[in-house]
Amino acid sequence: MGYAGVREEKSTGRDRRLDEILKVAAGIIARDGYEKASVRAVAREAKTGLSSLYYYSRCKEEMLFLIQFRTFDSLVGNLKKKLALLTDPKEKLAALVRNHLDHFLKNMNELKVCSRELESLNGEYYRKVERIRREYFKIALQLVSEIEKRYGRSGLDVWISTTCLFGMLNWIYMWYDPQKGISGKRLSEQLVKLFLSGFLQRRRTADKHG
Repeated sequence: MGYAGVREEKSTGRDRRLDEILKVAAGIIARDGYEKASVRAVAREAKTGLSSLYYYSRCKEEMLFLIQFRTFDSLVGNLKKKLALLTDPKEKLAALVRNHLDHFLKNMNELKVCSRELESLNGEYYRKVERIRREYFKIALQLVSEIEKRYGRSGLDVWISTTCLFGMLNWIYMWYDPQKGISGKRLSEQLVKLFLSGFLQRRRTADKHG
């Protein structure tokens, strides 16, 4: 897939090196913020010269774009494959949560960058990332809508509920610590139950007293 103003990636070895550089860049941006991060710092921590670095990415903004676009491109692509195998909307929602956490628990710096730095992009970089993020949100919105239709009206706004779902998923970088013994599998199961219990609670309460 081509990126805005970015050369098509064809070499597997080049792809791996680009991944390594973007991993370093994500760590620096997550730690220092986009404004304070520098290309020189990325080159230094990636153990490469500036001229070699520019072979992979021409500027700091392009690095930020690639981190975000490649992240959501991967999330959407993997999710669509998983959803194609499922029919029940609750199972689809669980697949979305697992897919999201499977990716970001291994790439926490990328989660921080994607959560904090969208507005640091401009022009076509911003539009491309915003477009694929919107596609990802629409998939989740459709799943929540399917749950409501199949399991009864919750009385809650579907758009607000979906936004809160992502707030819950993306906030984990503030508190999640794998050393505390919470596995990604257990975490995803807990978050799905928490969301569905809240989203469908009014329906169950109405059924109980109906």
